[in-house]
Amino acid sequence: MNHEARRKRLIESINEKGVDAAFVMNFENSSWASSVYFTGFTGSHSEILITDGETYLITDGRYTEQASQETDVEVITVPSSDEGLHVLKSLLEKHGVKKLGIEKSRMVLRDYEKLSSLEVGFEGIDDVIHKLRSVKDEDEIHAISEAVRVAEEVFNELLEVLKPGMSEREVAAFLEHRMKLRCEGPAFPTIVASGPASAMPHAKPSDRRIERGSVIVIDYGARVNGYVSDITRTVLVGSTDPLVEEVIDAVIAAQNAVFEHFQSGMTGKEVDALARNELESRGFGQYFSHSLGHGIGLEVHEGHAFSPRSLEKVPVGSVMTVEPGVYISGKFGVRIEEDVVVREKGLECLTTIPRSPVRL
Repeated sequence: MNHEARRKRLIESINEKGVDAAFVMNFENSSWASSVYFTGFTGSHSEILITDGETYLITDGRYTEQASQETDVEVITVPSSDEGLHVLKSLLEKHGVKKLGIEKSRMVLRDYEKLSSLEVGFEGIDDVIHKLRSVKDEDEIHAISEAVRVAEEVFNELLEVLKPGMSEREVAAFLEHRMKLRCEGPAFPTIVASGPASAMPHAKPSDRRIERGSVIVIDYGARVNGYVSDITRTVLVGSTDPLVEEVIDAVIAAQNAVFEHFQSGMTGKEVDALARNELESRGFGQYFSHSLGHGIGLEVHEGHAFSPRSLEKVPVGSVMTVEPGVYISGKFGVRIEEDVVVREKGLECLTTIPRSPVRL
């Protein structure tokens, strides 16, 4: 990953807004992902100052060696947050920073009040970082592809052991354990929802036992080199209600409509409509309760969205999910989720395991 080039693009972009330098915090509730994106540092405690020409990573003694190994920037070790603030103030004076760019959406009031003593102006640069991180380079796409590959291998292993009588927790634990053996681990808490619970898009795995005749929705992903995959597959256990087959056909048709009619330059709303209109034409539009998809990368939700509320064009180079679903309360739900790259000529699908539900 070329972190130096990313920092250069950031500085060029914020300079156009009259901002002299960028400040990225990496603490609880702040921006772990931006820290990794601009420096490669994966620890959980840092303050990063990015100026035109030099970048500094301020941390404590727990992370000095790690930061030195993972990054190409100057690492400054401080014994306390007060000392870190003093160092930051000195660096701002050294570089003549008058206006400092911060991620407002990721900063808690406590940290903002702490920075207020620096006697510089502040400007939100969330939009700049959003734009930079939305478009992936080929190294990032490769990492996401590897995360997809690991997740698919683990899913195929699950199918060899999945059977009625297993609990949802057991299924989730199997997937997460196998991912931990192959990579950094799961990208997010795995969703395994069977029977009526499958009608809840974000159900949590429970002690519910998988029964014959039920539908299972499995939403999971792996993390490789910091980057994630996000895949959903639906599994059928024995014979099911004919309505299930009708819903499956509708969900697959909705995905096909997206792949067939997507054009670069479309807005998120226009892409969402491709799937939503197909489901509505089949009588299931009212049961599609969420957006069609979202960007993925260092975070499970980042960048643009395929959403009825998104009027932004989704740029070429974005990596997105395409996940239409139908959820009939009290009965069952079906969701199928692909990871795709937005290319000039259409969508490149990274997922390869069959979309048609597996029947046990």
